Amino acid sequence: MALGVMSLLCSFLAVLSIAMTATAGDEAALLAFKAHLSNGGLLASWNSSAGFCSWKGVTCSHRRPARVVALRLNATGLTGPLSPAIGNLTFLRTLDLGTNSLHGDIPASLGRLRRLQELYLGENSFSGTLPVNLSSCTSMTNMGLYNTKLSGRIPAELGEKLTALVAISLRNNSFTGPIPASLANLSRLQVLDLSNNQLVGSIPPGLGSIQSMRFFNLFGNNLSGMLPPSLYNWSLMGAFEVGYNKLHGNIPDDIGSKFPKLYYFGLGHNQFTGTIPSSISNISSLETIGLYHNGFSGYVPPTLGKLGALQTLYFADNKLEADDNDGWEFITSLANCSKLKTLELSINSFGGQLPGPIVNLSTTLRFLQVMNNRIFGSIPADIGNLVGLEVLG
Repeated sequence: MALGVMSLLCSFLAVLSIAMTATAGDEAALLAFKAHLSNGGLLASWNSSAGFCSWKGVTCSHRRPARVVALRLNATGLTGPLSPAIGNLTFLRTLDLGTNSLHGDIPASLGRLRRLQELYLGENSFSGTLPVNLSSCTSMTNMGLYNTKLSGRIPAELGEKLTALVAISLRNNSFTGPIPASLANLSRLQVLDLSNNQLVGSIPPGLGSIQSMRFFNLFGNNLSGMLPPSLYNWSLMGAFEVGYNKLHGNIPDDIGSKFPKLYYFGLGHNQFTGTIPSSISNISSLETIGLYHNGFSGYVPPTLGKLGALQTLYFADNKLEADDNDGWEFITSLANCSKLKTLELSINSFGGQLPGPIVNLSTTLRFLQVMNNRIFGSIPADIGNLVGLEVLG
């Protein structure tokens, strides 16, 4: 009997010791994080006079012993390197240190955070590469490392192991090399933003197999080749932007049935050719169409007026045509777009006189550009009907 009681007591003390050690480990990790900051005074509440679960930005679990499950210090003015001790907060599910002045390398020790679901380190001044070790955070759903001065290649391991990812934002960095084909494994991905980097090569066709994709932004890279036809399988796509690359090809004739939920379509500053398909007028949710600085030719579809949500139309610097006999019908149609704010038609092959129905465009129109075409004659007298117009060129 006495031996049984003694055994139970020993077991209890062992568990208690482990719990106290784990709790002390979390507190030590937080204090190490603070010690690395050059302005740790901003975390004045982080001291031994109160339990660490009450410290600013710290959220603990309800279980006993309490463990740190979230650290949220977004936009708190923190400056300094990120302590590797953060990797000791092994119960952490959310780490949000975005919009601060943290610098140095992102610690490889973050790879020990196997429970981490949300990682937000954007809007800082980190340098170096994206640690491959992050691919060990297999519970991660959201990765926000935008505008952080990171460089090097995007590790292929992210696509091979982080299959729970729903959103990736690596925009405004200096990543080089190709887009990893392994990202096609991220079957739950809804947001992929790799804009404003230095990525090269072609867009992996396998990305088209991700049926959940809703936001796709590759703007401002050095990508080349054809836009994979598989990308037009994204029936949930809302915003599609690949502008300022070296991509080529045509817009598919049946695009109107491919992207039924699309509100933003950006192909600007590439090498696309062919005509603008009339079926684009069937995407009733479209608000912005950006096709500027390409090689599109032929007539503008006369059915664009079906786009009741349309606000912005950028068709500048192409080879689009019209003359007094044909091609200007789209202007009459656009009078039905009551939310239209910007109509940019400059640097094309539009000819003849400016059509009279242009004065019937929406009074919300602010910018109207038709310069550097083959248009002649006078501006329609009733152009003053466009009472919201700020720029006419």
